[in-house]
Amino acid sequence: MNRQIWTRRNFNNNNPKSYPCPTCNVGILDLNRILTKITPTGKEMEYYNYDNGIEHLFSGILQCKNADCKELVTISGQCLKDIVFGKELPDGQLIEDRYSDYFPKYFYPNLRLFHLSDKVPTNVAEQINLSFSNYFDDLSSCANRIRHSIELILDDLKAPKWKKTNGGNIHKFKVLHRRIQHYGKRNKNIANHLLALKIIGNEGSHIGNLQTDDILDAYEILEQLIEFAYIKKTKRIAELAKEIVVLNKPRTKK
Repeated sequence: MNRQIWTRRNFNNNNPKSYPCPTCNVGILDLNRILTKITPTGKEMEYYNYDNGIEHLFSGILQCKNADCKELVTISGQCLKDIVFGKELPDGQLIEDRYSDYFPKYFYPNLRLFHLSDKVPTNVAEQINLSFSNYFDDLSSCANRIRHSIELILDDLKAPKWKKTNGGNIHKFKVLHRRIQHYGKRNKNIANHLLALKIIGNEGSHIGNLQTDDILDAYEILEQLIEFAYIKKTKRIAELAKEIVVLNKPRTKK
């Protein structure tokens, strides 16, 4: 995941960031056209010379620059337009510069903050993708979807939902935290990733407690968790390097 692309959830002056295409994951989305219209609130702001931007709504079309894809993506949200004064001319006249700050709320198809491998179970991928769709509009919902996805990951990893007590009784885990801790006896690395995601996910239940960086932290951890749990490229490459070192020659020479 390229965190820098997603740190700001807005863009300026009809210049969207380098959003990756959600379909081909290769091309960059380019602004095809955009329409803005002042809201009734914006008209009131304009009348009173409100100095923090005049409220508009906007909608537009983005298109993938990859010639083999050319996917179209709709975008909509809020736009704050304003006039700022630039440099002063020798005669004392101030040059006006029109400024627009766009706050997208919805994309369709939704953007994907990182690529989801086909190896990820469908139900897990669906929850993560729903989380992506909430990123620009509702961070709390975004976090809740992430939390749900880790419950599904635990199910897929066959993590027990109960344990036997010393007396031989069955004790069902009533909270997610205990289930993750118990799974840590099998795989501590994955359990640590799951616990971190659970902590951030729980904050989604408290409206206003989450910041953009919290969700981006979660996505970076989630992406790495998927690598460990499903793709396992890191483990395979580590084993590959170890084999070559033990052989002390390229594998093709053994």
